Amino acid sequence: MLTNKVALVTGGGSGIGYATASQFVAHGARVVLVGQNRERLEAAVARLGPEKASCIVADVSNADAAEDYVKETLNRQGRIDVLFANAGIEGAVAPITDYPVEEFDRVFAVNVRGTWLSLKHVMAAMA
Repeated sequence: MLTNKVALVTGGGSGIGYATASQFVAHGARVVLVGQNRERLEAAVARLGPEKASCIVADVSNADAAEDYVKETLNRQGRIDVLFANAGIEGAVAPITDYPVEEFDRVFAVNVRGTWLSLKHVMAAMA
């Protein structure tokens, strides 16, 4: 089903992102994992197999970084067939009246802006 497809997975170093990347690989895809934690990403690549997986360290909420990780994926793989824009953070747990604005901005930047930036650059590459 995914044989010879290229999947870009943000937040791919652990959790849902890693589990999805694992399934993509099991179904024949090559995956590029994106995230901020180099050690976690490299461990994920080692478990998935370096012949099927690679990683790029990047902050998905940074516009330049998003453009760069898409370009780097294209340089490595030649194309992107699947995007799993999974990167997300939980943020602090606090009543809204006590919730720091800076924390809200950080969560919004990763969870919303990061997803939008992934879509913006990957959709342009897929066109």
